[in-house]
Amino acid sequence: MDADSEQPPQTDVTADERFQGLTRLAQRQFAVACAMLMHTRDGQPVLRASSGTAPRGDAEVPRSTTPILDAAGQPLGAFILLGRQQLHPGELQLMHDLVQLAAAALLAEQQEAATRQQLARLALAIDNSGTGVWDRDVANNQIHYSAGWKALLGYEPHELTPHLRDSYNRVHPDDLPFVQATIQAHFQQRTSAYEVEHRIRCKDGTYKWINSRGKVVARDAAGNPLRMIGTTTDITERKRLEADLQAHASIDFLTQLPNRRHFMQQLNAQQNNACVLMLDLDHFKHINDRWGHATGDLALKHFASILSAQLRKTDVAGRIGGEEFAVLLRGTHSREACAFAVRLQEMLAVTPLMHGGQVIGLTVSIGVSDLREGDGGAEAAMGRSDRALYRARECQKFCVRA
Repeated sequence: MDADSEQPPQTDVTADERFQGLTRLAQRQFAVACAMLMHTRDGQPVLRASSGTAPRGDAEVPRSTTPILDAAGQPLGAFILLGRQQLHPGELQLMHDLVQLAAAALLAEQQEAATRQQLARLALAIDNSGTGVWDRDVANNQIHYSAGWKALLGYEPHELTPHLRDSYNRVHPDDLPFVQATIQAHFQQRTSAYEVEHRIRCKDGTYKWINSRGKVVARDAAGNPLRMIGTTTDITERKRLEADLQAHASIDFLTQLPNRRHFMQQLNAQQNNACVLMLDLDHFKHINDRWGHATGDLALKHFASILSAQLRKTDVAGRIGGEEFAVLLRGTHSREACAFAVRLQEMLAVTPLMHGGQVIGLTVSIGVSDLREGDGGAEAAMGRSDRALYRARECQKFCVRA
């Protein structure tokens, strides 16, 4: 064997102090010229640590090689002693102990590498999933964000301070009390985890809906929270879809007014101090028969538009079915409700439906009733206003009855 072949091979990573300590101990205890710890990687030996200098010259150098195996007997590497070919019986136990320590260190290193790889994959997955990570230092009122978290709100990785007060300033004012109450409940161990959906201000000043989840991962001896880690996910699109579904469930598609179900919910929630109006477009069947159902739909939309324009923010109008509509006027007595009904009729009279160059006049009959404490529900008031509407229909058109 030539001299060059006995030189320790080049390492591809920085030798770990754990392995250096084992080789120094082996060189000293076994009194050898050089002790090397090899790691088997992809079937090839890789030097992890060495102590001493390999002998030079052309002479064959004695060596002792002890394999390093895992619990299943699979090779992890080897301990090589240059300058000794055999170990004495009393030295075998020491070598066995060194090999066991080396195996534990190599396995721990493999586990650490696997963990780092998993974390890297997780970070990559998080960065591409619309999710960010935050880490809160509770004791110092600071919160640190991942680059992915900052990107959710349109910030660069170097932007945003870790101050907790700045974090709360980004929460929508209407949502902040609930957010703080939820996190305090978790701090006080009244909940197993923290989870809340709220709005948060982006860099451009707009708001996004987010889902924030987290958990305290460290507490002091008294149970006070020290550290909390969590994730934030953008749920703006989900909230938009939920709003759309809610609108479809509560809005009449043609007129864009609340449908009967939603109107009745509003009416049932109103105990008193309000009036209910039932409205019926006069001779609507004649419009459908003469101009067609498409024109009839335009008439309904036209009337709904005029009706909506007369409402206050506190009022509710709905399409009950066909050409029938209803209005809830909050904080209104029957006399004021009748005045509202007359104004609506007058506005409808001066705003006819124009279609295909033709003027299609619309009129509406209206029945009015106030809500009474003893009604026991919406149906009683609706029944009274419906009976008033029936009397108004008998006037043929342009009539209000209370």
